Amino acid sequence: MKMKSAILFLTLSMGFLVAGDSTNKEITGKVQYDGPVPRSKKLNMGADPICGKSHDGPVFNESFKVNDEKYLENVVVYIVNPNHSAKIPEMPVVLDQKGCTYDPHVSGIMKGQDLLIKNSDKTLHNIHSMSEVNSAFNFAMPAKSDPSVKKFNKNEDPFYIKCDVHPWMKTWMVVLDHPFWAVTDSDGNYSIDLTGLETGDYELCFWHEKWDKSMKAEGYCDSKYTQQITIDDNTVDAGTKTLKRPPKKK
Repeated sequence: MKMKSAILFLTLSMGFLVAGDSTNKEITGKVQYDGPVPRSKKLNMGADPICGKSHDGPVFNESFKVNDEKYLENVVVYIVNPNHSAKIPEMPVVLDQKGCTYDPHVSGIMKGQDLLIKNSDKTLHNIHSMSEVNSAFNFAMPAKSDPSVKKFNKNEDPFYIKCDVHPWMKTWMVVLDHPFWAVTDSDGNYSIDLTGLETGDYELCFWHEKWDKSMKAEGYCDSKYTQQITIDDNTVDAGTKTLKRPPKKK
């Protein structure tokens, strides 16, 4: 019995070691804002009573969110022109309408991947994509309607999707030819799974909607908005990327 127990313990221990060695490599990092923080703007949802009743308190615009240390939320981080063997993910990117806001507020998607659009609200929404490279769509989604599936078949720089019924509703999307992207959380953290990516030197590109106008003028993934990284067989800590206050609109 002691011998069997010892063999079982050794087998389990080896199993844990193998499992630990097989974890996927990734890029991790943070994004921080350098500049004065604008005051959060409260959304006026009075036009639709159902929207206001969906929340216990006031709802604020999501276009610029930082924590107390100025770490920045909703930054899309992606690898530029990666060499890879990754396939189109089978799992869709889910875009939900909850409390008369879009969830998530920003996202990436691989071209050819399903975008599953849901309406979790008890009110009518309208989903209107402002894409210019891919075919735009514009359709109504009543309460309790079935989810709708859309796809984008071409790469496209960030564009927004809006609700024509509720003008404050907006979500941003970037279409890539790979799955190596992430969006920063409320503490500015991001993590990109590198499964299928070849080793080598790459650029990380950082996009946020508040910088979109200047990025369009200067070129997406200009040097101000990129970071050089080297991918080997290990997880990469990219450190902290700082985004400075964007220039004032002219």
